[in-house]
Amino acid sequence: MIYLNQNLYSQKLSQVRIAGIYLFGPQRALQSDFINKLSLEAIKNAFREKARRYHPDLQPHEPPDQVKRNQQWFIKVKDSYEVLKDFLACQTIVPAPATVRQKKIIAVGGAKGGIGKSTFTANLGVFLAAQGHRTVMVDLDLGGANLHLYLGKTYVKNSINDYFTRTVPNLTDLMIPTRFGPHLIGGDSSKLGSANISFWSKMKLIKSLRDMDADYVIMDLGSNTSFNMLDFFLAADAHLVVTTCEPAAYLEAYNFIKVGLLRRLNRLFGEESADAGKKNLALQELLHEATTSPNGSKAKNIPDLLQRVKEKHPDYLPALKQAVGNYQPFLIVNKVTDLEDVAPIVKRIQDVSKKMLAIRVRYLGTLPYLEEIKRSTLDLVPEVARNSRGPLAQRMAALSRVL
Repeated sequence: MIYLNQNLYSQKLSQVRIAGIYLFGPQRALQSDFINKLSLEAIKNAFREKARRYHPDLQPHEPPDQVKRNQQWFIKVKDSYEVLKDFLACQTIVPAPATVRQKKIIAVGGAKGGIGKSTFTANLGVFLAAQGHRTVMVDLDLGGANLHLYLGKTYVKNSINDYFTRTVPNLTDLMIPTRFGPHLIGGDSSKLGSANISFWSKMKLIKSLRDMDADYVIMDLGSNTSFNMLDFFLAADAHLVVTTCEPAAYLEAYNFIKVGLLRRLNRLFGEESADAGKKNLALQELLHEATTSPNGSKAKNIPDLLQRVKEKHPDYLPALKQAVGNYQPFLIVNKVTDLEDVAPIVKRIQDVSKKMLAIRVRYLGTLPYLEEIKRSTLDLVPEVARNSRGPLAQRMAALSRVL
């Protein structure tokens, strides 16, 4: 759901609040977290309770005046039910026509710690596994691996480091089942130099992930913009960037999106690229100077870079435009307490990305701040496993339809 017009968005929220008062009463509907905690099941239960109280056919012995008042209230209750039901439906993006599912690699990134990235990743993996998808979670936070904790494991015997050191020959030898559904390839940041892997070790790992026999491979990335993290991020089929409504978080989210694009352009003709054989040293030098040079030749923005390529290397402009256009990361806003805070942040990131980076950032949705999620991280039980019909599970259902 994306509301770029803030006035329309505020009006819609006001309608939802009013409808909530009719169905749930003012004490509950006016709570700050009411909208985030809405669920279809709760709406249906409230409607049934109010229908039993006000439906005119169920109160045949009431005085005529009371029957009339009940009839008017029932109309309002029924209209409120439709408003709330439609609001929840708008949270769900309609899926594309059914096709034969191909394996999908999902990368979850975000350049700031404490935004709930690993919690989100774990719950997404558990949800997908519960839908019958063969799901493998990979902890690639090489400097701070902790995904196993969010999947109920306090310790992993073998980690991704054993693959890099060739202690285990195959990546699949590291997969361990979790009691919540997905398989896990854990990380271990306790070893000195865990985050320092060679370029070719990285490329070997990416190939192994692509060859893995699974419906979904989900990579939980570190909260930094190192080349390793960016290359893992870019290797995915779906690029998810997590933020919160805090300024430091969404500014870092934009920065992560930006440096991801710059890394993509700088590796356009790298050894791992499908266009490796189309190298043009002069163009590579231009890309490098325009995106990284500190001496004044750095491009002001991506449209400026495209103009330079058009003037100096016009034959390569289509390939560069394609590389830019195909980079369309998803944005997820996590730990939301007030939905009215979301639209301006999303619009700001989308507008700046369009203007400065010439890319489309797709808004995937919000995830509410819930005390239940906070408790689940302490209990080592993913919230969607604890409550398969709760608000978080419903949001995961909406998000996963797009992936």
